[in-house]
Amino acid sequence: MMRNFLLLLFLACSVLCFSGQSFAGQVQVFKALEEGMSPMQLRSQAMDEGFAQAVLEEAQVMLSNGLGEERAALLKEYFVGHAKPYIQGYKIISSQIFDSGLSLVLDVRVDRKTLRDDLKGMGLFATAQAVQTASVSWPEGLSGEEILAVRKLVSLTGLEIVEGAFPSFALEYGAEKGTYKGRLAYDDQEWISINADMAAAWFTLWPRFFNRPQSAVARSTGQSLVVSGWFSPDGVMEFDRILKKWDAAVQNAELVDLDMQSTGVGATWSLVILNQDRLNTLLNSFLPQRGLSFHLTEGGAK
Repeated sequence: MMRNFLLLLFLACSVLCFSGQSFAGQVQVFKALEEGMSPMQLRSQAMDEGFAQAVLEEAQVMLSNGLGEERAALLKEYFVGHAKPYIQGYKIISSQIFDSGLSLVLDVRVDRKTLRDDLKGMGLFATAQAVQTASVSWPEGLSGEEILAVRKLVSLTGLEIVEGAFPSFALEYGAEKGTYKGRLAYDDQEWISINADMAAAWFTLWPRFFNRPQSAVARSTGQSLVVSGWFSPDGVMEFDRILKKWDAAVQNAELVDLDMQSTGVGATWSLVILNQDRLNTLLNSFLPQRGLSFHLTEGGAK
């Protein structure tokens, strides 16, 4: 009874403390002054680039820098117009105006949980190591600029276009002028999204494929991590916080059992391993020097 009560108490504390987890990082950006640009526009665009850079840096940590330079550049370009949903707060450290532009140093708090979930839905975890084959089509009337935008979305998502393959994505013009309609088909199902923002129409649909239950994360495995040797439950809570920050190695880490013994405290987590070698390195560099032992077992804890 007492053991179950303590586990529930610690799980509740974890949810309260970490469900809205965000982390601050400092970024520096320089936005060049363009002809006809007002001071307000200059500042707004510099802020957008700063937010994009902050979110990109968090994303690269989660993805173990596995995107490569080209896709990382495309992801930053995407975030310039789509980073704000991940920004939980910011502070301007310094702002300097030059004849050539504006330099900003920002301290930015990024919502890592929402970002991680969205990166998964965008397919960036699943395609970090291998491309996903798909068929992608668009109407003949698209301008050169629009076709380039589609090709950038294909590259960013990590798709290899193969005619007749599934999933299939068809881009069309929406019935309302200035909008795009996307159609995603897979496994005898079809989903539709309409948006004036092509990227929004695109990424509203792809989570339907990449978040499907059987896809999980490419080549990931569900396992249990058992750690023992703590003197008090406080150490369990601290390690739970640290484990949830190892985004590049594990995902969905959940404390599921707390073992209170006279010889010490042990705990068990269920988790999805994204990078086995990286996780082993992190565990071996953190736990043994603190007098803790651990082992991993196949399958989630029951």
